[in-house]
Amino acid sequence: MATDERVLPCWQQKILQRLDSRLAKHVIADDPDCLLAEESLQQALIESGFTLHFYEDSIELRHFLFVQLAGDSSSCVISVNSDHHDINALPFDLLTGAPHLSISLRDCFPDLSYSVLKSLQAEELNTLDAALDEGTPGQMNESASSDFVLRHVFKLAPEIIQTSSDLLRCLLRLHYRDIELPNVLKSRLIGLLTRRKQFVHWPLHDIVSTKQCFFEFLQRHWSAYVDEVIKSLVQGTGEPMTIYQVKGEEKINLPLGHDDVRIYIDNLFLEGYLTPIELDNPDRLIGHWSLVGVLQDPDKEFKKRVVGLLKLCDESLPSKDDRHQQWMKYAYRWAELSAYYHSNKSHIKFSDTIAKDYYELQQEIDQHFSGWMLEKYSGLHNHPPMPPVMLHHVPRAMAREIDKSREAKVALVLIDGLALDQWVTIKSQFEIDDVLDESTVFAWVPTTTSVSRQALFSAKAPYKFAKTIGTTSSEPKAWRQFWLDYGLDESQVYYQKGLGTGELEGLVEQLSDRRLRVLGLVINTVDDIMHGMQLGAAGMHNQVKLWAEGGYLQRLITALLDGGFSVHITSDHGNVEAVGSGKISEGAVAKSRGQRARVYKTEALRNSVSFDSSGAVAWPGTGLPNDYWPMVMEGRKAFVTKGETIVGHGGISIEEVIVPYIAVSRDVNEK
Repeated sequence: MATDERVLPCWQQKILQRLDSRLAKHVIADDPDCLLAEESLQQALIESGFTLHFYEDSIELRHFLFVQLAGDSSSCVISVNSDHHDINALPFDLLTGAPHLSISLRDCFPDLSYSVLKSLQAEELNTLDAALDEGTPGQMNESASSDFVLRHVFKLAPEIIQTSSDLLRCLLRLHYRDIELPNVLKSRLIGLLTRRKQFVHWPLHDIVSTKQCFFEFLQRHWSAYVDEVIKSLVQGTGEPMTIYQVKGEEKINLPLGHDDVRIYIDNLFLEGYLTPIELDNPDRLIGHWSLVGVLQDPDKEFKKRVVGLLKLCDESLPSKDDRHQQWMKYAYRWAELSAYYHSNKSHIKFSDTIAKDYYELQQEIDQHFSGWMLEKYSGLHNHPPMPPVMLHHVPRAMAREIDKSREAKVALVLIDGLALDQWVTIKSQFEIDDVLDESTVFAWVPTTTSVSRQALFSAKAPYKFAKTIGTTSSEPKAWRQFWLDYGLDESQVYYQKGLGTGELEGLVEQLSDRRLRVLGLVINTVDDIMHGMQLGAAGMHNQVKLWAEGGYLQRLITALLDGGFSVHITSDHGNVEAVGSGKISEGAVAKSRGQRARVYKTEALRNSVSFDSSGAVAWPGTGLPNDYWPMVMEGRKAFVTKGETIVGHGGISIEEVIVPYIAVSRDVNEK
């Protein structure tokens, strides 16, 4: 066996030891917990002579085995999530001819509660495995399992959270690192904390449950804290008292100036989680750390924030060996810097090194990310749909909401071409009090509309729509078909594109049809702006901001929420400012010609074209049709006249690939 099993967690070794590629051509794995989707286990299986396929339906399985794997000598492990698919629905010849294997969390972690195990992500299972390797605590019920996981996986030991600074530090660490506690663990933590009288006035349910509520809680108390700082500076009494009152709320002990808390607060203002407040004569706070959360004159404010973000982004840049979650989180941080930089270029002084530092960091990010993409991206499409990792997972995530309630209604709002940094600009114009859960997903490569948007609306990898991969004309049919296959009636499904401008009354009236449960809406405005843009990234941000100020998106989201829909906002791809490296001389060889991507019918045709010094790389065909061979741009170059500046897409920059995924919902108690 090629893989050194000692580098794998014990739970993965248990699975790998049960597989032998010499035993059979195909192996059926009953995998209700989607354990085979874990990155390192997938790689170990490949190195051990296996190909992995995640079962969705029998037709697709046959296509994979007899078309995609034609001539491949490796054995295939067919992973079936038996919680969602009937394993007996597999083709009869496979059922009778292939050995069966059962893989479950219960087998891998027999001493812990299944309800707790089921709530964990793969990387969290790895951490749990390491903790158990140091000592087995014995059989544990749900409460004991929750406590063990909180302590050893999430580094939250409820028994030592005794003071306000303890609690504040734990919540800052949790929410700033974007750690989403599973519901079973949230309930356990909240239950333990509410027993302590020192936290009786803290809104524990809200601030533990969501980072949005927690950051809003801090924002409400920041002004009161700064007021106390000013009083203490006037009186010369040092750090102010920590008990103060916000209008309409109980007095609580909130030590924002505590050393263990301050290190987080600085970054929260830098990254836009908290908003600096206006203050008369802010210079009186010079020398005090709280100045980071107070607006200064525009030039000082720009320099303070952009320099801080540059330092933060430089220090936290992931490597090509990091997991996709690290890049997803980093993309938001880089987007915050990019949005702020391009929206405030007028504040850059000629003598400043800010522009130089920004573009040097951008080049470093491009190098790291393109290396990661070429090595790690191919495994992403095999991940389970919850939480979504790629665009085609999003409809399945929405379907989970439909499963939970016969009254549930979901709306997908696709903003064509929207980059993550442009979402940051749009969000700054929002005034929505509803729950906003921000995350990211990966677009398909090449990052073009016909590939990535079609993958989203069909909920399929591109090789499954090979015949229509060059057009979006089949999108409405694919969207309806997904939901019909899911058990909905055609009258419950709606699709509309070409949105983004004009009045909304007519659309809202159509969407008021009580039969509708699923909407697919395409806003084309940002993509239209991009394809006419001649002023680069700064021009894009200016035009996107003007569109957002018009309020179309906010009115649409509000109308959908008023209509009882939960709203899922995303983009099919981002965009990037690029400079021409020269047009490619190829005659009629290319199947598709974009500014940052070229596609060829065969690998031989692609290899026949010279791309020397163009900045393009040959993209592997993972998830793509057999007659679809892309050449894509990394970095900031384009297949246009040398020196020409464009805003385009198709390549593998972080802005094009990692796109926003925002879930907006309304608390039922507000209706």
